[in-house]
Amino acid sequence: MSCSKSKSIIMHVKSLWHCQVKPLNPLLAYIYIPAIVALLALTLASQLAGIPISYFTRDPSAIMGVPFYIGLLSNLGILLWCSSAAICLFSFIVFRGVVKNTKFASFFLFSGVLTIILLFDDFFLIHESVFPDYLNISEKLFYAGYVPTLLTYLVTFRKIILKTEFLLLLLALSFFGLSIFIDLFQQAFHLLKPNLADLIEDGSKLLGIISWCTYLVRVCIKQVKSKVLFQ
Repeated sequence: MSCSKSKSIIMHVKSLWHCQVKPLNPLLAYIYIPAIVALLALTLASQLAGIPISYFTRDPSAIMGVPFYIGLLSNLGILLWCSSAAICLFSFIVFRGVVKNTKFASFFLFSGVLTIILLFDDFFLIHESVFPDYLNISEKLFYAGYVPTLLTYLVTFRKIILKTEFLLLLLALSFFGLSIFIDLFQQAFHLLKPNLADLIEDGSKLLGIISWCTYLVRVCIKQVKSKVLFQ
């Protein structure tokens, strides 16, 4: 290799360091250190509890050897929860940094955080399994915690909500309410029509998530278009 080529490679490496690696050092630390710590924590938990590490890392259907479509609607709901939370938090960052609209920024932040709570509850089966089975806390108490949270959300941002397509929000809350009602009285419903009860409970929850996601996505898109693009 000639001296000129060696110098050229060295210059490219230095350029890459100054343009990419050095400016991204803080970001790389923020995204990779927590991930590595989480992997180490899972490894430690696996060793202490005697649980195979694959139980934490692999897909449940692959571990259990069940068909890929197991939990299809549930997984779809998780994706919609994630989409709702992501677009709300993105809109919060935009409105806080570009538009300087504190009211809508707070609305997007609250909506995003609330969606994340619902996402974690649904994804990790917190009210169905974690609370009653591991913490010996009734899921009814967990549901009761949602009531003041939702009321706070609706009352605090009532003026903003009334300016939006709030029918979608009302539909979402109605479907969630129906799903919770079936869940709380599932024994009575399962004695009558087990498959029908499951269909109504899980189907209404999915319709609620779809309505929730559609409402928040449309609010975010309209506000970003009208405020950010106009500005």
